[in-house]
Amino acid sequence: MTSGERARLLPPAIAVFLLLLLAALATLQYQWIGRVSDLERQRMRENLQSAGSRFTEDFDRELTRAFLRFHPEPGGSTEDGLERGLERILHQYDRWRDEAPWPELIAAVFAVRRTAGGTLELSRLRPEARRFEPVPWPAGFDAARQRLATEIAKGQHHFPFAAIDPEVPGLTLPLSFGPASDAGGTLLFLQMDRQVLAEVVLPELTRRHFGSPEETDYALAVLDAGGRAVFRSDPDVPLETFHKADLRLGMLGLRPFHEMRSVLPRSQGRRQNRETVVMRQRHGPFGVHIAVPRSEAQGEKQENPSGGAWQLAIQHRVGSLEAAVAHARYHNMAVSLGILALVAITSGLMVVTTQRAQRLARQQIEFVAGVTHELHTPLTAIRSAGQNLADGVVADAQQVRRYGSLIEREGRRLTDLVGQVLELAGIQSGRRVYQVQPEDVEALVEGALEDCRVLLDEKKVRVEREIPTDLPPVLADGAALRRALRNLIENAARHATGSEGWIGLQARGAKEGVEITVADHGPGIRREDLPHLFKPFYRGKDTKTNGVPGSGLGLSVVRHVVEALGGRVSVVSSGSGEGERGSAFTLHLPAARSGEPA
Repeated sequence: MTSGERARLLPPAIAVFLLLLLAALATLQYQWIGRVSDLERQRMRENLQSAGSRFTEDFDRELTRAFLRFHPEPGGSTEDGLERGLERILHQYDRWRDEAPWPELIAAVFAVRRTAGGTLELSRLRPEARRFEPVPWPAGFDAARQRLATEIAKGQHHFPFAAIDPEVPGLTLPLSFGPASDAGGTLLFLQMDRQVLAEVVLPELTRRHFGSPEETDYALAVLDAGGRAVFRSDPDVPLETFHKADLRLGMLGLRPFHEMRSVLPRSQGRRQNRETVVMRQRHGPFGVHIAVPRSEAQGEKQENPSGGAWQLAIQHRVGSLEAAVAHARYHNMAVSLGILALVAITSGLMVVTTQRAQRLARQQIEFVAGVTHELHTPLTAIRSAGQNLADGVVADAQQVRRYGSLIEREGRRLTDLVGQVLELAGIQSGRRVYQVQPEDVEALVEGALEDCRVLLDEKKVRVEREIPTDLPPVLADGAALRRALRNLIENAARHATGSEGWIGLQARGAKEGVEITVADHGPGIRREDLPHLFKPFYRGKDTKTNGVPGSGLGLSVVRHVVEALGGRVSVVSSGSGEGERGSAFTLHLPAARSGEPA
């Protein structure tokens, strides 16, 4: 394989290699993004579970704090428990107000006891008066009143350590523990302020564990036992959305925190059911118990939708956690595909640029060869004529004049070639400036024919003109357009066949302005050459085969000149390359309107 063949095969080979590499990268990228999405889903779930658990633990810790401040007094009579425990309750209330983070969470402290007649009597603590005062049962306490009556009827021995009322909401505690009595027990009921919960406590916990509503990606809601919203971090999120939340955790319950263990008395505790376990303290003069979920007693962290009277529901703002992960995955895939597409486009451009550079290099080599050939012929003639004149070989005056004409003609060919190269260089650099003004069509055609007179006479080309006298002038740079016409006439003359060639020059008015056509009866132009005909340095296959001189610059200069003047150039050819059916080049030029200034 030659070096030329290797050079031609290198760009396609590079393109195939890059395509295979990009396909492999795309496959690896897809697998990597899938793995990253799985890890991101796991991370988001773990973070959400952790933040939600801390939220519910901190909330339930406040209930535990209330229990610790108002925990029952060991021993004592149940009949006079309220009077005996007044000072202790007042002291506990003062400590709560001084030490609790949200002292306004406890809206009221009530005492409930059964009278001798079997009815429940409700009293409210008046801290400023330092006493309990009988009050009627408030609205909304019906369910709590019925439950309290049931618990008091059971007797203290079977009474739970503490009970949560989710409706009010509130915390129920026995005033004291001692021997059972016929009169029944006295209970403390700590009423929590629902408004403080919704406007102070829960918003603060949300900011602490999830950030501000503007920063977090999640919407939170605290739902009561009936599914009603106690709190929503974003009121714009519909309540129905939280019924299918990404995470639901139970809350509003006492938990066995370390502080709770310090006050739990020793008990003969028993299992409440298969799902709960009794916590017991090893030391203490009396026994009570609290039932907690087995998972919490074993220190487990798990999602427990039914493990609390209320529920914390957390939902991602885009609809769900899965939707958020899918959105991030699609975003990553779009970015990755964009990068791969950019790499592919860059690689394609690199291959195209490489091929174009190789093509330009070949064209430049051909151009140099063509220009060298064009320069060699006149230079050889000039040198031969000059040497003969210098050696005195030519002495006759007529011969001297003939040699002088030869030198002048070949010098003009050199000048034309150099001018053509400079014209193309000026056009491609953008520095060529045209002086446009009205020009007479017949004068331009005659001038171009005069410039080509020597070549036409040498080739014995017959020229036919058809130029109406009433044609309007065209807007053009006279010198540039004349040079363009000369290039077309010279091309037609070079491709003339037979003993005498033929060139037709026709000018006519048209809708666009004026059309000037240069036609010949040459071999025509192959169809595959037509799309490339006006490219710099391009020469048709027949031109190279037949040895027609030229550099491939003439038609490129023609197109640039005509387009710069606001016109266009078209070509019609037999296309077969066989016979004498010829070609016709037409310049479509704008006409100058009457009175239009230069």
